[in-house]
Amino acid sequence: MTPRLLISAFFTFVSLVVSVIGTVEAQGVYSAGPNVIVNNSGSFDPYSAQTSAGGGNLFSGGNMFSFPSIGGFVPNMEQRIADRLWIRGEYLYWEASGMDTPPLVTTSPDGTPQNRAGILGESGTAVLFGGGELNDGGHSGFRGKAGFWITPQGSFAIEGEYFGLFDDGDGFSAAGDGSPILARPFFDTTNDRETAQLVSYPGVVNGALNISSDTDLQSAMINVRAALMPTFAGCNNGGGLDRVDWIIGYRNLQLDDRLSFSESLSSQVVGVPGTIELSEQFSTENRFNGLQLGVIHQATFDRAWLESTMRVAVGTNTQRVNISGTTSITENGVTERYPGGLLTQTSNIGSYRDKEFTMIPELGLTLGVRITSWFHATVGYSLLYFPNVVRAGDQIDRNVNPNLIPEPNNPVTGSLRPQFSFVETDYWAQGINFGGQLQF
Repeated sequence: MTPRLLISAFFTFVSLVVSVIGTVEAQGVYSAGPNVIVNNSGSFDPYSAQTSAGGGNLFSGGNMFSFPSIGGFVPNMEQRIADRLWIRGEYLYWEASGMDTPPLVTTSPDGTPQNRAGILGESGTAVLFGGGELNDGGHSGFRGKAGFWITPQGSFAIEGEYFGLFDDGDGFSAAGDGSPILARPFFDTTNDRETAQLVSYPGVVNGALNISSDTDLQSAMINVRAALMPTFAGCNNGGGLDRVDWIIGYRNLQLDDRLSFSESLSSQVVGVPGTIELSEQFSTENRFNGLQLGVIHQATFDRAWLESTMRVAVGTNTQRVNISGTTSITENGVTERYPGGLLTQTSNIGSYRDKEFTMIPELGLTLGVRITSWFHATVGYSLLYFPNVVRAGDQIDRNVNPNLIPEPNNPVTGSLRPQFSFVETDYWAQGINFGGQLQF
């Protein structure tokens, strides 16, 4: 499911909740009567939505701000949903674990002999890109949540949630006409030694190299929420009793990675003119679907509330790995195309799929402050752990048989390397969030 569809589904859910309210009430499920919220001490709660016997604006209540009445749109809607419908939006700033990669680009000082240039382990060789984590660090995102208490006593509710971290990635771009020296290192399985493909080296090749990577995380869920014990009429953060709720529902979680390479090379060798265009890509998908269980505790204060959430999703993670690569070689005006590049060859190119049983725990803490009876400012912290995932960088096999590298009249002999095998790792994301909640 694409991010656009997930977001659309979330807001469709919110609209559906609002429309169902009037329908259920019209059938007489809930009794009509004065909508006055009283706290556990028997006094009026100044922060809850109140109406007088004579009516009036439900959401004014003498606050600094007023909220327009919705009674004009749906008759008696104010009394029907008071303190039972909530919509929360939050900005996320989370740190996330990156994907590991081997050294992808190297350089050497000018004057380095060709048989030592860019080769790992040789004196003067430096790694320009790769050899660590990509797409780690801070990521921005958004989370939206909405729910409705089915019963006026706040004993049963339905809620939906969506969040996503915006696409974030690392990249590298460089070019040279022989200087600086640029190379892509790999291990030569035929000669059992470290070597490198030259991208820029004097008298041999001019070239340009671009590498891009990105990671995308998103989640959608729908839960049923049930009170551990009966509660008062102020169902959700209304300034009354503390409450503990069980949650059970469905969760979808998606983690995608992509790592792409492109090269453009021109020969400097006298008598051997030609160009090479090369592209490669490693991409991974993780699609989790499963049952979600958890508990939510809400502690209520005078003008604030503290919500702590513990939940775990249990289900199946469907893993997909896609590896592709092409090389176009032009000599004497004739272009020939071959499958494969450097780290992608006929030995590992393809689409692969697997499934893993997975448990995904998540912790959350949110502090809300009632600015008015209908608007609460929120700030919080979240931690998510996603085990048994496939990441694009982990699927790279840097052991390469040079005889498989596309080249005219190159005999295919030796080992079938690089080769593919599922490499799994764990993913985590944690950070702060702040936003607001509309309380109706």
